[in-house]
Amino acid sequence: MMRALRHTLLLLLLSIVSVNAGEEHPGRPLYLRYCAACHGRQGRGDGPVAPALGEKPTDLTQLAAMHGEEFPLKAVVDAIDGTRTVRAHGVSEMPVWGEVFLPDRASPKEKVAGRGKMIAIADYLRSLQGLPPPSH
Repeated sequence: MMRALRHTLLLLLLSIVSVNAGEEHPGRPLYLRYCAACHGRQGRGDGPVAPALGEKPTDLTQLAAMHGEEFPLKAVVDAIDGTRTVRAHGVSEMPVWGEVFLPDRASPKEKVAGRGKMIAIADYLRSLQGLPPPSH
């Protein structure tokens, strides 16, 4: 039941994010603030911090290509969240943004807003794939 509710909330927030066609994508400023230092302004893994990292950041423009031309929205949101990721091969250098966007003592309203930020970033990454917009 909770999984279905989370999935519905994810789709609802994604549809809200996608409504702003013609304007700057609402996830872009969030991406630039939280992700571009490592992943680069265009998402190619070439940010100014990238050379100092142990492993090259993921080229975020290739996420759909790595998944059969299908953008893995849920997996991307989960990767941004990071709180449910099991690190089988050591510690990732990617920050756990879920701890930033969804602090333990957040109110339900703050949790929805935090989840919305992660979905907005993920939807912005979807826009970098060269795929047609999702149908709702």
